[in-house]
Amino acid sequence: MRSLFTKQSLTVLPGQVVSGIAGRVQTLRLRQGRLWITVEGIPHDYWLSAGDTFTTLPGRLTVVEADSAASRIDVESPASWPDALKTLAGPLAARFASRRTATASFKRHGTCSGNC
Repeated sequence: MRSLFTKQSLTVLPGQVVSGIAGRVQTLRLRQGRLWITVEGIPHDYWLSAGDTFTTLPGRLTVVEADSAASRIDVESPASWPDALKTLAGPLAARFASRRTATASFKRHGTCSGNC
């Protein structure tokens, strides 16, 4: 399988599918359009709209498809491993933090039955 996101920018046309394995951590910044992204080993998919970003996982098959209009993606690579770890850890930490906030909010307002 070919490497994915080896260029600094990429245009995906409506209905076009681009797939490959990212060789390193990269940030995909969607400049225009709407994309569907699925990653090997992750049970859910992602929808990106213009302005959204997505961090690739190295060594995993990634599939990208444009929705109804041409989508333009800018590809940004971290300068070093510490930067790559920050790029990956930031969204992960935010995800865990948001779950705790939602659970605490449910319990505080009595809408959670204790299974939260």
